[in-house]
Amino acid sequence: METGKASYSAIVVASMRALEALRPPEERVCYDPFARSFLGDGTRTLGRNGIINRLIHWYLEYRAPGMQAGIAARTRYIDDLVLQEVANGITQLVILGAGYDSRALRLEPLKNIRVFEVDFPDTQAHKLSKLAELQGLAMAHITHVPIDFNTQKLGEVLNKAGYAIDKKTLFIWEGVTMYLNAEAVDATLAFVATNTAMGSSIYFDYFMKSVMDGTCLLPESVALRKMSSFNSDGVERFTYTIDEKTIPQFLAQRGFRLVEEMRGETLHQRYFLGKNAKRYVHRVCGYVHAAIAH
Repeated sequence: METGKASYSAIVVASMRALEALRPPEERVCYDPFARSFLGDGTRTLGRNGIINRLIHWYLEYRAPGMQAGIAARTRYIDDLVLQEVANGITQLVILGAGYDSRALRLEPLKNIRVFEVDFPDTQAHKLSKLAELQGLAMAHITHVPIDFNTQKLGEVLNKAGYAIDKKTLFIWEGVTMYLNAEAVDATLAFVATNTAMGSSIYFDYFMKSVMDGTCLLPESVALRKMSSFNSDGVERFTYTIDEKTIPQFLAQRGFRLVEEMRGETLHQRYFLGKNAKRYVHRVCGYVHAAIAH
Protein backbone atom coordinates (compact mmCIF):
# COMPACT_ATOMS: atom_id res chain seq x y z
CA MET A 1 0.00 0.00 0.00
CA GLU A 2 1.13 3.55 -0.73
CA THR A 3 0.90 5.99 2.17
CA GLY A 4 -1.57 8.81 1.62
CA LYS A 5 -3.62 6.98 -1.01
CA ALA A 6 -6.60 4.65 -0.97
CA SER A 7 -6.03 1.20 -2.43
CA TYR A 8 -6.20 1.14 -6.23
CA SER A 9 -7.25 -2.51 -6.24
CA ALA A 10 -10.10 -1.72 -3.83
CA ILE A 11 -11.33 0.96 -6.23
CA VAL A 12 -11.19 -1.49 -9.16
CA VAL A 13 -13.20 -4.10 -7.27
CA ALA A 14 -15.80 -1.52 -6.20
CA SER A 15 -16.08 -0.45 -9.84
CA MET A 16 -16.79 -4.04 -10.89
CA ARG A 17 -19.53 -4.34 -8.27
CA ALA A 18 -20.96 -0.98 -9.33
CA LEU A 19 -21.18 -2.18 -12.93
CA GLU A 20 -23.00 -5.32 -11.80
CA ALA A 21 -25.51 -3.17 -9.92
CA LEU A 22 -26.34 -1.39 -13.20
CA ARG A 23 -27.64 -4.60 -14.75
CA PRO A 24 -31.40 -5.29 -14.76
CA PRO A 25 -32.43 -6.87 -11.42
CA GLU A 26 -33.18 -10.23 -13.04
CA GLU A 27 -29.62 -10.38 -14.48
CA ARG A 28 -27.63 -9.32 -11.41
CA VAL A 29 -25.44 -11.97 -9.84
CA CYS A 30 -24.87 -9.70 -6.85
CA TYR A 31 -26.14 -6.30 -5.80
CA ASP A 32 -24.05 -3.72 -3.97
CA PRO A 33 -25.91 -0.40 -3.86
CA PHE A 34 -23.01 1.24 -1.99
CA ALA A 35 -20.20 0.44 -4.44
CA ARG A 36 -20.72 3.57 -6.53
CA SER A 37 -20.51 5.77 -3.43
CA PHE A 38 -16.84 4.91 -2.95
CA LEU A 39 -15.77 5.89 -6.47
CA GLY A 40 -14.55 9.25 -7.72
CA ASP A 41 -17.09 11.74 -9.03
CA GLY A 42 -16.09 11.09 -12.65
CA THR A 43 -16.26 7.32 -12.29
CA ARG A 44 -19.66 7.48 -10.59
CA THR A 45 -21.21 8.95 -13.76
CA LEU A 46 -20.10 6.03 -15.94
CA GLY A 47 -22.58 3.39 -16.94
CA ARG A 48 -25.79 5.38 -16.57
CA ASN A 49 -26.28 5.27 -20.31
CA GLY A 50 -27.02 1.79 -21.69
CA ILE A 51 -24.71 2.21 -24.70
CA ILE A 52 -21.84 3.43 -22.53
CA ASN A 53 -22.47 0.55 -20.16
CA ARG A 54 -22.16 -1.97 -22.98
CA LEU A 55 -18.98 -0.29 -24.22
CA ILE A 56 -17.47 -0.52 -20.74
CA HIS A 57 -18.28 -4.21 -20.50
CA TRP A 58 -16.85 -4.83 -23.98
CA TYR A 59 -13.62 -3.03 -23.09
CA LEU A 60 -13.28 -4.94 -19.81
CA GLU A 61 -13.76 -8.26 -21.56
CA TYR A 62 -11.12 -7.26 -24.12
CA ARG A 63 -8.55 -6.24 -21.51
CA ALA A 64 -9.39 -8.78 -18.78
CA PRO A 65 -11.66 -11.62 -19.96
CA GLY A 66 -14.12 -12.69 -17.30
CA MET A 67 -12.86 -10.26 -14.66
CA GLN A 68 -16.09 -8.37 -14.02
CA ALA A 69 -18.22 -11.50 -13.89
CA GLY A 70 -15.60 -13.16 -11.71
CA ILE A 71 -15.70 -10.39 -9.13
CA ALA A 72 -19.49 -10.39 -9.18
CA ALA A 73 -19.52 -14.16 -8.63
CA ARG A 74 -16.96 -13.91 -5.84
CA THR A 75 -19.04 -11.26 -4.12
CA ARG A 76 -22.18 -13.39 -4.36
CA TYR A 77 -20.41 -16.50 -3.12
CA ILE A 78 -19.06 -14.70 -0.05
CA ASP A 79 -22.45 -13.07 0.59
CA ASP A 80 -24.06 -16.52 0.60
CA LEU A 81 -21.30 -17.89 2.83
CA VAL A 82 -21.72 -15.06 5.35
CA LEU A 83 -25.47 -15.62 5.56
CA GLN A 84 -24.91 -19.37 5.94
CA GLU A 85 -22.41 -18.87 8.77
CA VAL A 86 -24.69 -16.39 10.56
CA ALA A 87 -27.40 -19.07 10.44
CA ASN A 88 -24.82 -21.52 11.83
CA GLY A 89 -24.24 -19.34 14.86
CA ILE A 90 -21.25 -17.04 14.32
CA THR A 91 -21.29 -13.96 16.53
CA GLN A 92 -18.26 -12.18 15.02
CA LEU A 93 -17.23 -11.39 11.46
CA VAL A 94 -13.70 -10.19 10.75
CA ILE A 95 -13.02 -8.72 7.31
CA LEU A 96 -9.28 -8.58 6.61
CA GLY A 97 -8.25 -6.00 4.02
CA ALA A 98 -11.84 -4.77 3.93
CA GLY A 99 -11.39 -2.16 1.22
CA TYR A 100 -14.84 -0.99 0.13
CA ASP A 101 -16.66 -4.06 1.43
CA SER A 102 -20.26 -3.08 2.29
CA ARG A 103 -21.64 -6.37 3.61
CA ALA A 104 -22.09 -5.03 7.13
CA LEU A 105 -24.34 -2.35 5.64
CA ARG A 106 -26.33 -4.33 3.07
CA LEU A 107 -26.76 -7.81 4.62
CA GLU A 108 -29.51 -7.42 7.20
CA PRO A 109 -28.52 -10.38 9.48
CA LEU A 110 -25.11 -8.80 10.04
CA LYS A 111 -26.69 -5.94 11.94
CA ASN A 112 -26.95 -8.33 14.89
CA ILE A 113 -23.32 -9.46 14.55
CA ARG A 114 -20.11 -7.76 15.72
CA VAL A 115 -18.20 -6.87 12.55
CA PHE A 116 -14.52 -5.88 12.50
CA GLU A 117 -13.24 -4.24 9.32
CA VAL A 118 -9.44 -4.35 9.29
CA ASP A 119 -7.61 -2.30 6.66
CA PHE A 120 -4.82 0.06 5.72
CA PRO A 121 -5.47 3.43 7.44
CA ASP A 122 -5.66 5.58 4.30
CA THR A 123 -8.09 3.29 2.49
CA GLN A 124 -10.22 3.04 5.60
CA ALA A 125 -10.21 6.82 6.12
CA HIS A 126 -11.37 7.36 2.53
CA LYS A 127 -14.13 4.80 2.96
CA LEU A 128 -15.36 6.42 6.17
CA SER A 129 -15.35 9.86 4.56
CA LYS A 130 -17.60 8.56 1.78
CA LEU A 131 -19.93 6.80 4.24
CA ALA A 132 -20.23 10.04 6.19
CA GLU A 133 -21.86 11.59 3.12
CA LEU A 134 -24.67 9.04 3.26
CA GLN A 135 -27.59 9.48 5.63
CA GLY A 136 -29.19 7.09 8.09
CA LEU A 137 -26.65 4.26 8.00
CA ALA A 138 -26.70 1.88 10.97
CA MET A 139 -23.03 1.39 11.81
CA ALA A 140 -22.94 0.76 15.56
CA HIS A 141 -22.23 -2.94 14.95
CA ILE A 142 -19.10 -2.18 12.88
CA THR A 143 -15.68 -1.61 14.40
CA HIS A 144 -13.16 -0.12 11.98
CA VAL A 145 -9.64 -1.30 12.76
CA PRO A 146 -6.78 0.50 10.98
CA ILE A 147 -3.57 -1.47 10.63
CA ASP A 148 -0.17 -1.06 9.01
CA PHE A 149 0.90 -4.66 8.45
CA ASN A 150 4.52 -3.50 8.13
CA THR A 151 4.65 -2.23 11.71
CA GLN A 152 1.68 -3.75 13.61
CA LYS A 153 0.55 -7.27 14.45
CA LEU A 154 -2.96 -8.40 13.59
CA GLY A 155 -3.58 -9.95 16.99
CA GLU A 156 -2.59 -6.82 18.88
CA VAL A 157 -4.82 -4.45 16.92
CA LEU A 158 -7.80 -6.84 16.90
CA ASN A 159 -7.59 -7.54 20.63
CA LYS A 160 -7.34 -3.83 21.37
CA ALA A 161 -10.45 -3.27 19.21
CA GLY A 162 -12.49 -5.77 21.25
CA TYR A 163 -12.11 -9.00 19.29
CA ALA A 164 -13.18 -11.94 21.48
CA ILE A 165 -11.17 -15.13 21.06
CA ASP A 166 -13.93 -17.25 22.60
CA LYS A 167 -16.63 -16.33 20.04
CA LYS A 168 -17.41 -18.33 16.92
CA THR A 169 -16.08 -16.22 14.06
CA LEU A 170 -15.92 -16.08 10.28
CA PHE A 171 -12.90 -14.38 8.72
CA ILE A 172 -13.17 -12.97 5.20
CA TRP A 173 -9.91 -12.39 3.34
CA GLU A 174 -11.07 -11.33 -0.09
CA GLY A 175 -8.73 -10.33 -2.91
CA VAL A 176 -5.68 -9.93 -0.65
CA THR A 177 -3.31 -12.91 -0.65
CA MET A 178 -2.03 -12.28 -4.18
CA TYR A 179 -0.47 -8.98 -3.04
CA LEU A 180 1.40 -10.47 -0.07
CA ASN A 181 4.48 -12.59 0.48
CA ALA A 182 4.48 -16.13 1.85
CA GLU A 183 5.49 -15.00 5.33
CA ALA A 184 2.59 -12.55 5.59
CA VAL A 185 0.08 -15.16 4.37
CA ASP A 186 1.35 -17.76 6.85
CA ALA A 187 1.36 -15.25 9.72
CA THR A 188 -2.27 -14.31 9.11
CA LEU A 189 -3.39 -17.93 8.81
CA ALA A 190 -1.46 -18.80 11.97
CA PHE A 191 -3.29 -16.09 13.89
CA VAL A 192 -6.68 -17.30 12.68
CA ALA A 193 -5.84 -20.95 13.37
CA THR A 194 -4.77 -20.31 16.97
CA ASN A 195 -6.96 -17.43 18.11
CA THR A 196 -10.49 -18.56 17.34
CA ALA A 197 -13.29 -20.50 19.01
CA MET A 198 -14.56 -23.93 18.03
CA GLY A 199 -16.56 -23.81 14.79
CA SER A 200 -14.78 -20.76 13.38
CA SER A 201 -13.67 -20.62 9.75
CA ILE A 202 -12.03 -18.49 7.10
CA TYR A 203 -12.71 -17.60 3.48
CA PHE A 204 -9.80 -16.58 1.25
CA ASP A 205 -9.02 -16.56 -2.44
CA TYR A 206 -5.73 -16.93 -4.26
CA PHE A 207 -4.10 -16.85 -7.67
CA MET A 208 -3.32 -20.27 -9.04
CA LYS A 209 0.37 -21.05 -9.51
CA SER A 210 -0.25 -22.19 -13.10
CA VAL A 211 -1.60 -18.74 -13.95
CA MET A 212 1.45 -16.89 -12.72
CA ASP A 213 4.15 -19.30 -13.91
CA GLY A 214 2.85 -19.19 -17.48
CA THR A 215 1.69 -22.78 -17.84
CA CYS A 216 -2.00 -21.74 -17.95
CA LEU A 217 -2.84 -20.44 -21.43
CA LEU A 218 -6.44 -19.34 -20.87
CA PRO A 219 -7.01 -15.85 -22.36
CA GLU A 220 -7.58 -14.26 -18.95
CA SER A 221 -4.34 -15.78 -17.70
CA VAL A 222 -2.39 -14.41 -20.64
CA ALA A 223 -4.01 -11.00 -20.12
CA LEU A 224 -3.20 -11.07 -16.42
CA ARG A 225 0.49 -11.66 -17.07
CA LYS A 226 0.54 -8.54 -19.25
CA MET A 227 -0.88 -6.30 -16.52
CA SER A 228 1.38 -3.78 -14.81
CA SER A 229 0.53 -5.30 -11.42
CA PHE A 230 2.20 -8.50 -12.61
CA ASN A 231 5.31 -6.95 -14.16
CA SER A 232 6.01 -3.73 -12.27
CA ASP A 233 7.59 -3.07 -8.90
CA GLY A 234 4.62 -0.96 -7.78
CA VAL A 235 3.03 -0.96 -4.35
CA GLU A 236 0.16 -3.25 -5.41
CA ARG A 237 2.04 -5.91 -7.32
CA PHE A 238 0.95 -9.54 -7.68
CA THR A 239 3.41 -11.54 -5.62
CA TYR A 240 1.83 -14.73 -4.27
CA THR A 241 0.27 -17.90 -5.63
CA ILE A 242 -0.69 -21.35 -4.37
CA ASP A 243 -0.38 -24.57 -6.33
CA GLU A 244 -4.05 -25.31 -6.97
CA LYS A 245 -3.41 -29.05 -6.83
CA THR A 246 -2.25 -28.90 -3.20
CA ILE A 247 -4.97 -26.94 -1.37
CA PRO A 248 -6.00 -29.70 1.11
CA GLN A 249 -2.35 -30.25 2.09
CA PHE A 250 -1.66 -26.50 2.19
CA LEU A 251 -4.51 -26.04 4.65
CA ALA A 252 -3.70 -29.07 6.80
CA GLN A 253 -0.13 -27.85 7.27
CA ARG A 254 -1.50 -24.58 8.65
CA GLY A 255 -4.16 -25.92 10.99
CA PHE A 256 -7.22 -25.95 8.72
CA ARG A 257 -9.41 -28.42 6.88
CA LEU A 258 -11.04 -27.74 3.56
CA VAL A 259 -14.81 -27.21 3.66
CA GLU A 260 -15.27 -26.13 0.05
CA GLU A 261 -13.24 -24.79 -2.83
CA MET A 262 -14.84 -23.09 -5.80
CA ARG A 263 -13.29 -22.25 -9.16
CA GLY A 264 -14.47 -20.07 -12.01
CA GLU A 265 -16.21 -23.05 -13.59
CA THR A 266 -18.17 -23.96 -10.46
CA LEU A 267 -19.11 -20.36 -9.74
CA HIS A 268 -20.46 -20.13 -13.28
CA GLN A 269 -22.50 -23.29 -12.83
CA ARG A 270 -23.98 -22.03 -9.57
CA TYR A 271 -24.78 -18.41 -10.38
CA PHE A 272 -24.85 -17.79 -14.11
CA LEU A 273 -28.15 -19.17 -15.30
CA GLY A 274 -30.74 -18.12 -17.86
CA LYS A 275 -29.78 -14.85 -19.55
CA ASN A 276 -26.43 -14.93 -17.76
CA ALA A 277 -25.43 -18.36 -19.03
CA LYS A 278 -23.17 -16.93 -21.74
CA ARG A 279 -21.24 -14.61 -19.42
CA TYR A 280 -17.64 -15.69 -18.96
CA VAL A 281 -16.14 -16.06 -15.47
CA HIS A 282 -12.36 -15.89 -15.27
CA ARG A 283 -10.54 -19.03 -14.15
CA VAL A 284 -7.41 -17.67 -12.54
CA CYS A 285 -8.44 -17.99 -8.88
CA GLY A 286 -9.44 -20.50 -6.27
CA TYR A 287 -12.04 -19.57 -3.64
CA VAL A 288 -11.56 -21.41 -0.36
CA HIS A 289 -13.72 -21.89 2.71
CA ALA A 290 -11.73 -23.62 5.44
CA ALA A 291 -12.56 -24.57 9.02
CA ILE A 292 -10.11 -24.34 11.90
CA ALA A 293 -8.99 -27.88 12.72
CA HIS A 294 -9.12 -27.63 16.52
